[in-house]
Amino acid sequence: MLKKLALLCILALGLSTSITTAIAQSQSTRSLPALVQTEIKKACDELIVLKPGFVTIKDINGDGVDDYILDYSNFECGGNSLLYCGSAGCLTQVFASLPNGTYVKVLDENVRNIKFAKIKGRSAMILDLHGSACGRAGAAACVITLFWNGQTFSPAN
Repeated sequence: MLKKLALLCILALGLSTSITTAIAQSQSTRSLPALVQTEIKKACDELIVLKPGFVTIKDINGDGVDDYILDYSNFECGGNSLLYCGSAGCLTQVFASLPNGTYVKVLDENVRNIKFAKIKGRSAMILDLHGSACGRAGAAACVITLFWNGQTFSPAN
């Protein structure tokens, strides 16, 4: 019994090392905020490959601090690159910086496209979603614009 337990511990440690190694080989995550690193690791408990374009770093809320966009169309889990994509688009996670130096996840949705812009001086996130998000057929256009309010992105008031 103890030999089996020891073997399982060794295998678990090896799997953990493989995941960490795969992430490190495909794209360094050490410089990413802890919240972003945690989300990447939660997405897959198998071999992870982060392809170019998975992480986009840009200031999306206008505070001069880098924010992070994860595009799961460029993510591979256990050899499967289509796990997070479908007719509603691909999983996209967005992490915005807060004044206290932490980050908040402001989007965790399947999207067909995402853009960031300034609209009337306000930072905005423009989402192209599955039509059902707007009460329409799946193929119908559904574009939603959300504005930064200092804590998250939300519809205009």
